[in-house]
Amino acid sequence: MFEIDRGSKVLLVDQIRSEIIRRIESFQWVQGSRLPSVRALSKQLGVSIFTVSSAYEDLVAQQVIESRPGAGYYILAPTAPDVSKDLDKIIAPSSLHAGFLYRALDPSQYDIPVSSGYFPPAWLADAVPASVTGRLIRSTLSCSAPAPAAGKQELRSVIARQLREIQINASSSQIVVTVGATHAFSLIRSVMLEPGDYLLVEDPSYLLLQLRLIKDRDFNIITVPRMADGPDLEAMEAMLIQYRPKLFLTQTLIHNPTGGNTSPAKGFKILSLAQKYDFHIVEDDIFGSLCARQTLRLSSLDEWNRTFYISGFSKVLSPALRLGYVVAPAKFVEGLIEQKMYNLLCGSSLDETIVTYTLESGRYRHHLDGLRQRVTQERVRAREWLGNKGVVFDDASAQGVFLWARFPQHVDLRRLIERAHDARIFLAPGSLFSNTHDYDQYIRLNVSHCNDIRFKHFIDAQLDCETELTGKTEQDA
Repeated sequence: MFEIDRGSKVLLVDQIRSEIIRRIESFQWVQGSRLPSVRALSKQLGVSIFTVSSAYEDLVAQQVIESRPGAGYYILAPTAPDVSKDLDKIIAPSSLHAGFLYRALDPSQYDIPVSSGYFPPAWLADAVPASVTGRLIRSTLSCSAPAPAAGKQELRSVIARQLREIQINASSSQIVVTVGATHAFSLIRSVMLEPGDYLLVEDPSYLLLQLRLIKDRDFNIITVPRMADGPDLEAMEAMLIQYRPKLFLTQTLIHNPTGGNTSPAKGFKILSLAQKYDFHIVEDDIFGSLCARQTLRLSSLDEWNRTFYISGFSKVLSPALRLGYVVAPAKFVEGLIEQKMYNLLCGSSLDETIVTYTLESGRYRHHLDGLRQRVTQERVRAREWLGNKGVVFDDASAQGVFLWARFPQHVDLRRLIERAHDARIFLAPGSLFSNTHDYDQYIRLNVSHCNDIRFKHFIDAQLDCETELTGKTEQDA
């Protein structure tokens, strides 16, 4: 096995990638052979799994090797580039993204999950009353009855009442309870997209990360740039004219990862474009309940002509409660329920009972008020100290759990993330959320974890180190 030079200025990931290419070109490693596993190579070289995974994924992107799910990485034969595809818009699945989600969902992986999508457990400790949880569980288990395919009527009714408070008028019969927002979108795409159809999604977007993981998709994905106040409408209309997508996937409020909100003017224009170009809109509102003021939602304006509305409770109640829902135009509800039965048969009666009780109690509203206030306070603190370090934020919003942070150009972000991994700090590079290289200098930050003193000390040390390295490089030049 080859060795790496830890004293070299060349990054470890670049050394690994270059050595693999050299061995392939010199025929030491032949086409079609299997590369060492990520874990095995990281152990042999004494580097992190993230470093080897990054090198492998770079080689996958260069079409030097390929990832075979469940089998590992294999050396490819050289192929001529396919100029018939728009490489800036066509998305290829990558196990790097699966690795990100695996780490994000496993709390044992990191001590400080700065880029995760969840709040600290202490923030949610009182969301569901402990005094009644045991009683509800015993009562539900004793009934020994599964939840109906569409979800329990009591839960769908209370969701409909909650929606009316944000000017979304829907009957309980339009609501299908799901196992989270991702499951909700999966049902929609199964009903709405046929082989060869196009799905339009914002870039950057957390949804791009999820879509990369769909290995067996038979639909095409195209992207539109996300700006501070919503999608780039000029670019969007050009894509609509060229590709005629069936669905547009968007986050109107507290966009993930940028944190921005779609402006009312753009909201009205999006609905007009949907009518003009005959597509439906999937509005993901998973973080909308954290908005401190009532803000425009496309579903409140459309009257269920061309919109599907998705939300859930895992983020604000407990990650252990895998429960979301979709509100759909009436003509699509039966198809969604059928798809749910094909996939799951039914949901969890236990989760549905707990969420129903929580929504009906006054505790939920009180909990959300406290959560919003806490998020706002932590956001202000995080922006201040990170801004003093030279970090820039494209969005000036005072709301939302995410900061879309652009680090100074002299900072080697890959090295920073690699060192964070070694320090058990979870950071998500902006490149995970985009199909371009426009956000390679960005990191998604969760404000509920940003102000941990250990993260502050880490950033202080790493940025000082980067500044010192830059100064030495300039002197050498």
